[in-house]
Amino acid sequence: TCVARCLERGKGSGRTDDNEESLKKRIVTYNDSTRPVIQLYEKENLVKHIDASHDVDKVFEDVQQVFNNLK
Repeated sequence: TCVARCLERGKGSGRTDDNEESLKKRIVTYNDSTRPVIQLYEKENLVKHIDASHDVDKVFEDVQQVFNNLK
């Protein structure tokens, strides 16, 4: 699903690396390098999750709320 969505979005991007092979490499890099860092911060209760499937105004409002709660 993610790969299909990214490929569809990439059709209009003009990027030469928006292809299935490049996306698979990005996913491997994420799983190998990025996800372990996120998991570490999750154990420390330092990660906040925001549902980005909402419209942009709702997502922005949710992000603002997270930052406001940091004060």
